[in-house]
Parts: sequence; C-alpha cells; structure tokens
Amino acid sequence: MTRFLFKGLLRDRNRSTFPIIIVLLGVAVSVLMYCFMLGVVDDALRSNARLDTGHAKIMTRGFREISRQLPNDLGLTGAGETIRSLEREYPDMAWTPRIRFGGLLDIPDDQGETKTQGPAFGIAADLLSPGSMETELLNLERALIQGRLPEAPGEILVSEEFARNLDAGIGETATLISATSTGSMAIQNFTIAGTIRFGMDALDRNTMIADIEDVRYALDMPDGASEILGFFPNLVYDDERAS
Repeated sequence: MTRFLFKGLLRDRNRSTFPIIIVLLGVAVSVLMYCFMLGVVDDALRSNARLDTGHAKIMTRGFREISRQLPNDLGLTGAGETIRSLEREYPDMAWTPRIRFGGLLDIPDDQGETKTQGPAFGIAADLLSPGSMETELLNLERALIQGRLPEAPGEILVSEEFARNLDAGIGETATLISATSTGSMAIQNFTIAGTIRFGMDALDRNTMIADIEDVRYALDMPDGASEILGFFPNLVYDDERAS
C-alpha cells in the first residue's frame, strides 16, 4: 500500500512536485525574512549603543531628568577619576567619556563676518588619545565622505548635509557659539577636517564631532563630561551583566 501511494505521488506532479516546491519556497522566504529582520534589529541596537546609549551609561540624576536639553551645568565632574574607579571595579568593560552639546556653528567670510550659520548638535569624544576606541565606536572611518579624520586639536568633523547647507569646505574655519557649563557665552574656533554621513537623518542633518578636550576647554568643563559610556567586549550586549 505504501509503495502504491509513493508511486502515485511521483506520477502525479500536482500531488508531489508543486506542493514540495511551494513548501520549500515558503520555508526559504520565511528563513530569509527572519534573518533579515534579526540583522536589522541587531544593526539598529549596535548603532544606538555606539552613538548614544552605550551598553551602560553613567550620568548625574539632574542631567538625566532633563537630558534632552543638554544641561552640561549638571554634568559629571572629575570624570577621569570616575573612569579609573570603574576600570578597577569592572575591568572587562571599556569606559569612555562624552559631552553632548548644542549651539550655533558660524562660517565666516574673508572679512571675518558671518557668511552662514546654523544650529548644531555636537558630540565630543576622545578622538586623539593613543589607544582610544572612539573612532571605531563612532564608525568614523566608514562614515567619512570628504577630507580626513581629526589629527590635531581644534579640528572637527561635520555632517555632509550640514556642510553643504552652510556652504563650508574642508579646511575652512567654523566658529562654535554656545554656552559654558557656568552659563557664560562660549565662542571657539575650529577647523573643518572632514565631512561624514551616518545614514541617519537625525545625525546627518546638523551634527559636528570634536575632540573632548577641545570641547572641555570651550565649555569650561575641565575633566568634565555629560556622560560616561560603558561597552562590553566585542560590542555584544549582555542585559543581565549590564543590570
């Protein structure tokens, strides 16, 4: 009986070949879409961790409550000692300070007068210290469109769209107009070393990236930081360890 049924399936393609092909195609599409969605979610989580949240984030309670306003007057002080303490207590994690800030980026003309200006969202990270992993974490080499990465104090990166809107080129001076951590006006000149594109509208619209020591000087935040981010080895998040 089994042999008879098997021969019937082989001879009648409507009962064998086509159903098998349809099932195989359905399974293949399901597996492909499942893996694709896992990849998209994983990429989004990694990008968010690299650029904003880290795997663990340390900030003051006051800064956390109104963090959207970038209140650096409520930021961390003595960030260097805090990081050394964290490295002793959690040596398997990498810790790095960052400053998030806002302001106007002004592009002067040949006479030093304002040519164009626009609101900027800034990220200050340790770009110049030997052994710093921030260039890799921020994915700057892949994001670079024109110019080069900062190699000396006073050099910054701006998003490609922002530079185009400001009509600013590589090597031009850009003046940051912002507020210090004590409420005074901050005015600091930078040189545009390169332009970047992250592929995310929120960052590509008006972002500037600078070395953290330059921004500490500009915003009167010696050894300060908005936050300290912690990363697990190989950038693989572990929720239980993070908690």
